Amino acid sequence: MAMVRQMNAVYSGLVVAAVLLLSIASPAVSYEQNGENKYITELRAKAETGDAKAQYELGNAYFVGVGIVKNYGESVKWFRKAAEQGNAKAESSLGTMYFQGLGVTKDSAEAVKWWRKGAEQHNPDAQVQLGFAYLLGDGVPKNHVNAYMWFNLAAAKNDKHAIKDRDSVSRYMAGYQITEAQRLQKEWMLKHPEK
Repeated sequence: MAMVRQMNAVYSGLVVAAVLLLSIASPAVSYEQNGENKYITELRAKAETGDAKAQYELGNAYFVGVGIVKNYGESVKWFRKAAEQGNAKAESSLGTMYFQGLGVTKDSAEAVKWWRKGAEQHNPDAQVQLGFAYLLGDGVPKNHVNAYMWFNLAAAKNDKHAIKDRDSVSRYMAGYQITEAQRLQKEWMLKHPEK
């Protein structure tokens, strides 16, 4: 039970850290005292035309409060617009918002739905989050085999956190479970070839 509490704490921290890292990866902006800066104004204009990448970046700006006042509700709004167009990063971020209850009512099942959409597009962040959902049994039934599979898919993209997470969960698995997870991974990859 102590491990589950510890994993929950680590998971929550990783979820927030992942979203923050995604936002930091967005183009640098400078804050102006008189409202939105030029970058945010231009980004908003693109987002309002339906540009999914701009919608995702605007969602990140609202999440962190860079160049704009932090607003989780607006962050969710823009992540959703991009996610509904199939932007995998936005799908992963929207799942995180639902998992944390930021700007929306906390809903683990809804979080898993969005993470799965991102994971199926080979987004390693979404795959890691889905792995944790299975590891903890949050929004899906607890299943170490599925957790290992999702971590291993992200690890195959050299995601350092996924490698550590996969190795950690493997310590609590029997050899036949690891073999089954690897078989499921190969089967999944055949059904979901990367484009």
